[in-house]
Amino acid sequence: MTDSDTHLRFTLGLEQLRFDIDGQHFQVNKGLGFIQANSMRHGVLDELAIELMIYVIEEILESVPVQYAQPKSAISTDALFQQVLSLFFPNQYSISRVQLESGFNAFLECREYYVCKVAEQGVFSLVYFIFLREMMHHWNVVDITFVESLETAKSL
Repeated sequence: MTDSDTHLRFTLGLEQLRFDIDGQHFQVNKGLGFIQANSMRHGVLDELAIELMIYVIEEILESVPVQYAQPKSAISTDALFQQVLSLFFPNQYSISRVQLESGFNAFLECREYYVCKVAEQGVFSLVYFIFLREMMHHWNVVDITFVESLETAKSL
């Protein structure tokens, strides 16, 4: 992260999404539950569901006035982000856009494996993962870091 990067803090919840971008606060009252309900037919995360999910996520991202040109470094304290890191990027607390894209391609190639792997917790960690991918693309997010607490996040 360079000093010229824009700083993004985010929380992706089941009911709402919150973003703080260089002191500006945005809240979207359509969370991960909304995304899942509007993309997964019959509760199945198949190829069509992923395509629909990407479309729903793009609509949400485009509703928030974020400029693409400025590279952004993001941080989150979300437990679901920690689950995504454990699932796709073990022993890491930060991921780059290239790493995330590689993990996303692995997810697409082995979708059923990952769906089975998260079956006990539900697929929200996978919905979260897809949201991260789209956010990195649409908002020019170059890296995302997991931090344990809000106090740590505020100091970054």
